[in-house]
Amino acid sequence: MNMLWTNSLSYAHHERNVIVYYTGTGNSLQVALALRERLGGDLVSAADLIRGECKLEHDGIFGIVCPVHFYGLPMTVVDLLSRISFVNGDPEVFLVLTCGAFTSKADLEAERLLSAGGLRLDYVFSVKMPENYTPLFRVPSQNKIDGLLSVVDAEADEMAAIIQKGIKGNHNRNRGLGFMTRVARGHFIRGRRTSGFRLNDRCTGCGLCAAICPVNAIEIKEGQANWVKDRCDLCLACLHRCPSWAIERGRLTRRKRYVNPVLDDSR
Repeated sequence: MNMLWTNSLSYAHHERNVIVYYTGTGNSLQVALALRERLGGDLVSAADLIRGECKLEHDGIFGIVCPVHFYGLPMTVVDLLSRISFVNGDPEVFLVLTCGAFTSKADLEAERLLSAGGLRLDYVFSVKMPENYTPLFRVPSQNKIDGLLSVVDAEADEMAAIIQKGIKGNHNRNRGLGFMTRVARGHFIRGRRTSGFRLNDRCTGCGLCAAICPVNAIEIKEGQANWVKDRCDLCLACLHRCPSWAIERGRLTRRKRYVNPVLDDSR
């Protein structure tokens, strides 16, 4: 039975798992799709879910797949985990963090948020994916990108097997330096200002950036993209997926863009 959409953005769900994903460039979506192939169930966008009551009916497992933003969770996911509730009992919960290098204490942030709502985080995993925060880091070479993406199916096989066997625990192999969350997280939360984005003269007003922004921070006005909120998630979906390369955030973002192949058709 398919998930039912209601005006309040709550979801009815019967004998199916629910996997909620948050993605900017497609990395976490690729992992979420691979897990759905193995676990079954429904795939739901976190950006869509937070626009409603964040209430789910379930008869299975609830999963979250999202990237690490400055060694913590995306702000949309923070909002979601602060508000999520279930109307027919608490499910088993898993978290998959995608990262360019390591996750630091992002998993502990998720655990605290869920615990505050009376939920337990039963399984934690991480998957290394191509780095794409281009204001600071270079996009990897194509060979490295291909190598990282080629092992997603094997990673999904392993994660799904652990969940199906009920081997609860923290299976995050990419935690790395724990102190980086403390060092970087405050900078990220304070520094999410949209004033850092710039348009060059290639903007065509196509509207894709406005359509994919998870927090509705962009509108098309007089044929050009305009940031109408002072802060956003800094997912960089607008920058990487712009078909004209019209959006920049500092000099370094001019050199290369990245879009996971699962999103190539929607650039």
